Amino acid sequence: MVKSFAQFGLIGLYTILIGVPVIAASFFDGGRTMMVLGRLWARWILATFAVRVDVAGLENVPTHAPILLMSNHQSLADIAAIVSTLPPSIKWRFVAKKELVRVPVFGQALLASGHIIIDRGNRERAVASLRRAAERIRAGTSVIVFPEGTRSPDGHLRLFKSGPFHLAVEAQVPIVPVTVSGSQRITPKGELRVRSGRVKIVYGKPIPTRGISIEERKVLAARVRDAIARGYDVAYQGPIVLESAPAAGGSALA
Repeated sequence: MVKSFAQFGLIGLYTILIGVPVIAASFFDGGRTMMVLGRLWARWILATFAVRVDVAGLENVPTHAPILLMSNHQSLADIAAIVSTLPPSIKWRFVAKKELVRVPVFGQALLASGHIIIDRGNRERAVASLRRAAERIRAGTSVIVFPEGTRSPDGHLRLFKSGPFHLAVEAQVPIVPVTVSGSQRITPKGELRVRSGRVKIVYGKPIPTRGISIEERKVLAARVRDAIARGYDVAYQGPIVLESAPAAGGSALA
């Protein structure tokens, strides 16, 4: 436990060392510093916790056109693992819940660098945020979103929220399914302890959205969910279980 507290202390230090320059640079560089330093921050975190990230399918990630990356969400390690493996040429932002803005320095860096903040308790504001996100994607920024809406407590693939698919239909850009395997064992939900280990990121083939209507979002969600499920690697964790039917239900919140 003492080791875990020391590691989290280092994460706090990294956040200050990275976050302050990101906030300062955001006034004049459009977030470019955030992408460079964000990748460094992610790698420092993974190294501190002795987490190795293996990656497959990078050839499926378009590097010169905006995309929507949709990933399963198992643990706090997912963000660092994805950021550390994305091609450097991709201009990316996350869809993040409003509660993260309250985290000192980290929250201010999120706001300053233009990540999409979602108020999950206010449907009207959430929908407005997703519309702004669609505009940002069409302008050339790729967006990373976790359609389950929260971390899975057991590593199983939860039902998807509808918000990310409203965003996909409005943006009309390809969806790249992203599968994270093994991270649930690294930082289980509800625990402060972080375990070392291996995580695998698999980038699936892009799923087109051009011409898809809002009425077809459930079919689109099912395709994405199936693609993410097929990317699981049982060598990194046990067999995946899909909760209930693969439907995009629930609120419009991401």
